[in-house]
Amino acid sequence: MLTRPAAPCELTVRVRVVLALMVCVLMVLSNSVSAGEPAEEFLKRLRAAKYFDTAIGYLGRLDQFPGVDPELIRAASLEKAQTYIEAAGSSRNAESRDDGLRQAEAQLSQFIQQGSHPRLAEARLQLGKLQMVRAMQLMMGEFDDARRQTARESFLAAAKTFDTIEEELRATLKGMEGARVDAAKDPKQAALRDQYRGEFLQAISNAGEARYRAARTHANPAVDGKELLEQALVKFTDLSDKYESYVQGALATLHRAEVQRDLGMTKPAMDSFLRMVEMPEADPLRLAKFQATTGILRLLMAETPPKTQAAIDRGQPMLDAARPDERDDPILQELRIELAQAYLAKSKDKDNQKPADLKRAESEGRQLLVKASKVPGEFADKASRLLAELGIELQGDEPTPLPATQEPMSLEDGLERARELLSVIEQLNQSIQVLESQENPSDELRSQIESNRKQLAESRGVAIVLLRRALTRVQSNTDLELVNQTRQFLSYLLYQQEQYREASVVGTFLAFNAPGSDVGLRGGLLALNSLQLLLVEDPDNATAVGHLEQLGSFLTKTWPDDPEAATAQGVMIKLALRADRWEESRRLVEQMPAGSERASFQRLMGQLLWNKSIQTRQAGDDAEADRMLVEAAKELTMGLNEIPGNLVDPEAMKAALVLAKVQLKQGNLQAAGEALDNEKYGPAVLIDKQGTPDPNFASDLYSTQLQVLVQQMTTESGDPQALLDRATGVMDKLRQSITGPDAQKDLTRIYITMARDIREQLEDADPARKVKLVEAFRVFLDRISATTEDQATLQWVGQTLMDLAEASLPSPTAQATGPAAELLKTAVETFNRIGQQQGEGATVVQYQLGRAHRMLGDYKSSLDTLEALLKVKPTMLDAQTEAALAYEQWAATAPPNVAPKVYEAALTGARPDANKKNVIWGWGKISQETSRNPKFKDRFFNARYHVALCRFLSGKAENDQERKRQMIEKSVTDITRAAALYPDLGGPEQRAKFDALLRLIQKELGQPEVGLPPVAAGGK
Repeated sequence: MLTRPAAPCELTVRVRVVLALMVCVLMVLSNSVSAGEPAEEFLKRLRAAKYFDTAIGYLGRLDQFPGVDPELIRAASLEKAQTYIEAAGSSRNAESRDDGLRQAEAQLSQFIQQGSHPRLAEARLQLGKLQMVRAMQLMMGEFDDARRQTARESFLAAAKTFDTIEEELRATLKGMEGARVDAAKDPKQAALRDQYRGEFLQAISNAGEARYRAARTHANPAVDGKELLEQALVKFTDLSDKYESYVQGALATLHRAEVQRDLGMTKPAMDSFLRMVEMPEADPLRLAKFQATTGILRLLMAETPPKTQAAIDRGQPMLDAARPDERDDPILQELRIELAQAYLAKSKDKDNQKPADLKRAESEGRQLLVKASKVPGEFADKASRLLAELGIELQGDEPTPLPATQEPMSLEDGLERARELLSVIEQLNQSIQVLESQENPSDELRSQIESNRKQLAESRGVAIVLLRRALTRVQSNTDLELVNQTRQFLSYLLYQQEQYREASVVGTFLAFNAPGSDVGLRGGLLALNSLQLLLVEDPDNATAVGHLEQLGSFLTKTWPDDPEAATAQGVMIKLALRADRWEESRRLVEQMPAGSERASFQRLMGQLLWNKSIQTRQAGDDAEADRMLVEAAKELTMGLNEIPGNLVDPEAMKAALVLAKVQLKQGNLQAAGEALDNEKYGPAVLIDKQGTPDPNFASDLYSTQLQVLVQQMTTESGDPQALLDRATGVMDKLRQSITGPDAQKDLTRIYITMARDIREQLEDADPARKVKLVEAFRVFLDRISATTEDQATLQWVGQTLMDLAEASLPSPTAQATGPAAELLKTAVETFNRIGQQQGEGATVVQYQLGRAHRMLGDYKSSLDTLEALLKVKPTMLDAQTEAALAYEQWAATAPPNVAPKVYEAALTGARPDANKKNVIWGWGKISQETSRNPKFKDRFFNARYHVALCRFLSGKAENDQERKRQMIEKSVTDITRAAALYPDLGGPEQRAKFDALLRLIQKELGQPEVGLPPVAAGGK
């Protein structure tokens, strides 16, 4: 039986439940057109209530009820199979589960024997899955060779079932002409096609999985099951390559990676796992991405030596991105454990890690294992075993009781008892960490954490009291070293107890009274840290600042050769720099003795000044930004020149690159080149010897070096051909420096930044230099274009040619002629070379082509290109604006009898689609669509300006005088109405444009040219 027999007293309850279900169903369907039996809804309710035997009985009598869908009657055995499967899944008895699955298989076979039914493929899928489930059950727990063989046969039977489904559905879909079914004309047929397609893809996936699992029934799958693994790989490869845009195809990438890994195809497996992780964000793919990340971590850790940091860098961000409802999923626990093992492996790498990093890595690994151990399931035991190997037993981890507090008999007695308390303190700390690492803590757990914290504070308090009382026992003959050790211990505990003022007093006293000793230095450093934390709490605490300066100076002078003591002055410098106290920080740097420490702070100051100058320029204060550049160049130069001996510090290479950027921004091309090529610290010289300080450094260096070299081509002192050859080589290095799965995106981002920098250089240049820069960049771009087929590079070349052309135009809306037109024609040729692209790249290329054609005066080509783009991306405001501007400029060149119609297209839109809606919006709709969102403020006012301008120009082009007067007067209304609603009209610059246009219109109408009324005080 599927469920236990009901006791006599239960029968009435069951009848009531069934009746209640029937009433609910009838109420739900009370507004239905059909008055027949609500069979499907009733079945759903019965299954949801777990009345499986009632559902089976009901299905057996379906043909006795009037109005039941005939298709459902024909599918009764399929519905019975589904009911048996659900019953088996809810049963806790292994025998009942097996009986339910057996009966389900019999019902599915009976249904399939009908021969034809719309749900036949669904039934076969269910049968195949059932065969898979029964096989997987055989592989659970203890199993021998006989069970392996039986499970393998069941998996292979499932594979055969799925193969049959695949071939039948392939033929069915082909007969339906695939995607050519018109969903609008025949929605039912389109829905059926989509259903068949989904079942077809699922069948391919299941056929691959069945073979994969069959292979893994062998003790050595890679050898004995190799043929099955290869067959599975063919299935998953075909599915992932051809149908990646569907969920089943995307998920097949994960299975493909797993099979490749089992076949020993490490590199292809890594590529497939990475491809899975980089899939677009979609809910059905999230867990698969976590699984793929786990696969990546295992491959990285299997290398010799293991790539622990790469595994951590890949796994930690993925784990951090998990949603709350995902964190208890077994897949997440598997990832946690793999990531924990990477951290623990890092914690054992004493040769390549600092002690602090080793401790931090062990702590991270331990916390991940604790979290995994708290989630019930197969991975909880594994996490607990790994914790046990670390010597951590979560059960019974109770802190030891506090010892009784008694008056110390001597200094030695107090110090010894305080040391005993230290072990209790450490145990409490560890217990709190373990408890706090648990997710969704209960009230009881929170109470335990709070209790432990209280005990921790009490323990420290007892130890502090003991040490203070012990110090009162000091005699004239007491060992001074022991006294100082006690003071150091007291300072440490006060610091831990967050009693920073007291800790700084004890630590400072110790430093000044034990000069030159290790214990004095330790006390001084504790005081230094305490004072820093006091300043974090109260940045304007002048007393703390004074003590910090005094203590820092003393530590530096007393322990001049100790690197820890040297950090004292550095603390003050960093505090001053963080608060933008540049003069104070400069004074503190100058007070430091000459050497590497002072030089490093000079370089730090120079880099911060460079960053601050960028922020200041963005805020609109160019004069202050220029002053900061001068200071930055000075500090960077001094800091780099004071480097003793050969450069070994990667930070200095970064500083030299920043110096080159500063010099480039100031127009000091020779100095910029020298900073890059300096034999001592030049990054262009040292990068091949010392490598890159970080992954992005090489690309940043080469993009900066390119700009320096190309600009040097405009000077009379440089050899243009030699510079061009070198710049071409640097471009090759730039492309080679971008690697990894996101290489194309990263390269595109760098190119965009370079294009922006080039544009800024052109805007800042005087007319004569601008001409030279344009020509130099053009020559360089021609060379690059001729030597590459890389799409990202060609896109950058085209974009930069566009920027050069725009910089050569007398005004932004002027039609290109002469050199500007030649640049644009070359840009069009470059964009056309890129060919077919997908995604964002295609959008950018189409948009830029539309712009280039407009600036060349080829308005039809521009609008044709933009129309094609807007059919795909109708809300792309940049493209809509370009299209409206193209119509507006076209109208200005059109014959008088045509111009008004073209202006009308610019105003109200054009190019209707199949639904008679304009693909190109026009200025009117652009203003409507941007009026609701404050972030589109500038676009809104720009559109309103062009609405008024087009009406005015359209009116001027009219032959009918009355029509002309009406249109021009309407343009006046456009401006005055906008000014009434938005007095500032988007800001001073935009308001000035409206004012100038209104004066021009007033002149045309023969009215006084008074323009806009002044904005009232406080007007917005």
